[in-house]
Amino acid sequence: MEKKTFVILLGLIAATFAVTQLILHYRAPAGLQADFRKIPLAKGEWAGRLEEVPKPIIELLSPDEIFAGSYMNRNGDRVQLFVDYYSPENTVGSIHSPRNCLPGSGWVIMGSAPKAIEYNGRSIGAARFYLALGQARQVMDFWYITRMGETASDYRLKFYTMVSSLILRPTDKAFVRFVALDDPRSVAAMEAFERQFIHEIY
Repeated sequence: MEKKTFVILLGLIAATFAVTQLILHYRAPAGLQADFRKIPLAKGEWAGRLEEVPKPIIELLSPDEIFAGSYMNRNGDRVQLFVDYYSPENTVGSIHSPRNCLPGSGWVIMGSAPKAIEYNGRSIGAARFYLALGQARQVMDFWYITRMGETASDYRLKFYTMVSSLILRPTDKAFVRFVALDDPRSVAAMEAFERQFIHEIY
């Protein structure tokens, strides 16, 4: 083997080793840590209270931050807001898809539709589920937040997380959920609530 070829191969081996070590040991900074204490319990016509998340749910999800609030406006319309956050360092917790959790809890997903939520001049691609449990009927709007963007797709969430890891970007993520009764007035109230409170989540 010529000396020049040997030097090139040796350089490639060294570079490959260096990149491999970088990928194995590098941890991208998470940026600002989520602080759900900033989410208000009173805003505009809405007043709310914190809901206690059952300990088994906390242990199952193992998030870094979690917020569960129940709000009511002056007309008596109710909206539930749930948000949980997972940092890049969190190796035990994970987002649980409502596509799996809801049926496991007895809820039936009667239908679904894409839902666009406007925020700062752009459109967030959320999803809307129509739910039933016995005689109860609810509507849920939800989406996932990643450093690659928002999505309501479980597969895209995994893809965004994988790509972020490969390009050494933070892999933190969050889940956002709004829930209201499935009737026209309650749904309209939930959409008004979303427009007001989305600025408190980001």
